[in-house]
Amino acid sequence: MHLIKLICVLFILAIMNTSYAIDNIKMHKPILREDKRSLHKDEVIQRALEISESNFGPFTLEFINVDMTTIRALHSLKVDKMINVFIAAASTEWNRVATPIRIPIRFGQLSYRLLLINKSNLEKFALVNSFDDLKNLTAGVQQGWTINSLLHKSNIETVIGSNFEGLFLMLNKNRFDYFPRAIYEAYNELDDRISTLENIMVEPTLALYIPMVSYIYVSTDELTIIKRFEYGLQMMLENGELKDLFNKYYKEDIDRANLKDRKIIIINNPYFDEQALVEKKLLPIPSQ
Repeated sequence: MHLIKLICVLFILAIMNTSYAIDNIKMHKPILREDKRSLHKDEVIQRALEISESNFGPFTLEFINVDMTTIRALHSLKVDKMINVFIAAASTEWNRVATPIRIPIRFGQLSYRLLLINKSNLEKFALVNSFDDLKNLTAGVQQGWTINSLLHKSNIETVIGSNFEGLFLMLNKNRFDYFPRAIYEAYNELDDRISTLENIMVEPTLALYIPMVSYIYVSTDELTIIKRFEYGLQMMLENGELKDLFNKYYKEDIDRANLKDRKIIIINNPYFDEQALVEKKLLPIPSQ
């Protein structure tokens, strides 16, 4: 009789330990390049899931190795579910399709953009001192980026490319004037391509400030995944781990950018309540 009771207890415990459904997280991973931005993103996702495991149960994390533009990712989150999690710049369009986890994983540093330029235009950019001066130049951007509509509304001319790598080649051949990249993107991307892009450099005197944050977006029907990311990221924010990971990957680039000695050109982004994020110290403000 005691043996039967023991077996029953063990059976009940086994059921309790496996009562959680396994959450299957599917994310895009670029085929060709794995830079510090993707390494940071992957580590944040992994840690947020691990931290939430005691509250939400086991998970699997699958990386889908395909070339995927932001437009394709947006479609996939809603329609074909090849992926169910993606990190993107916050926008109304993304909010209509997927659920944002409203903790900026890069602390709003996407707001600052350095300019990749063709070396032959260095003197031209030395004469840029204001937003009006900038409007005389043409930016190169990729189709589907959140920044595109903001530049358009600000009457900044753009050349829109369908291929990310192609934009570097176009700038190398002087097909447009500048390629705006986040601080944590500009140096890394140029260093990775320096052998083939001998005509490109980071412009040394300017930076754009376009208030913007990067959110983790989750397919709207993945309710448990949404809740576990909200919990995991909040815990990482409170215990300092989110900031530690940010500094691990990006502090060197931010120091190298030396924003305090650059002319900051401000471009408006009406998407969100900037002040609310500033008060929470989740969005930087321009130093000048």
